[in-house]
Amino acid sequence: MTSMIARSPATIDDLRKVPKDGRVYELVDGAIVVTPAGMRHSAVSARVTVILGSFVLPRHIGEVYTEGVGIHLPTGNVRSPDTCFVRHEKLPGGRSPVDYGHVVPDLVVEVLSPGDNPRHIAKKVDEYLACGVPLVWLVDPERRTVTVHRPDQDVVVRGGDDEVTAEPVLPGFACRVSEFFPE
Repeated sequence: MTSMIARSPATIDDLRKVPKDGRVYELVDGAIVVTPAGMRHSAVSARVTVILGSFVLPRHIGEVYTEGVGIHLPTGNVRSPDTCFVRHEKLPGGRSPVDYGHVVPDLVVEVLSPGDNPRHIAKKVDEYLACGVPLVWLVDPERRTVTVHRPDQDVVVRGGDDEVTAEPVLPGFACRVSEFFPE
């Protein structure tokens, strides 16, 4: 479930002023919205981040970010994916910006919460793909699945002991979908 906390037209400066209360805020179509999440959501997000980080960081190919990141997309929206990967060559000087990043991630992971509005999730996925994100995973803790979105390709759903890969974004990466979910 997403709720608006400021009326349009909000700005990035307004986003910088939101309370530091542990919730995730985004600037979407001129409005600041908060996306609440629960403990299961957080546990799954943490697992995905650790698994991706364990692959990415030793190879020195980029950075893995958590839900607190602010990605300033070409649409003007500032999104906070639950997890995302950005190659070093996309980062200014190869380093993470201090403020919101004006980058298009190479992989975006959104973990679904029970109250998520399917229309808002679809809009978010479409926005990521339209901005040039080559790979988006929707991780569903309830169904224990990963839905894989790539531009101009059929959507693929993986579950259980199926492997999910990150080709061509992360060549050689693969893990069982079940590894993303606590027992």
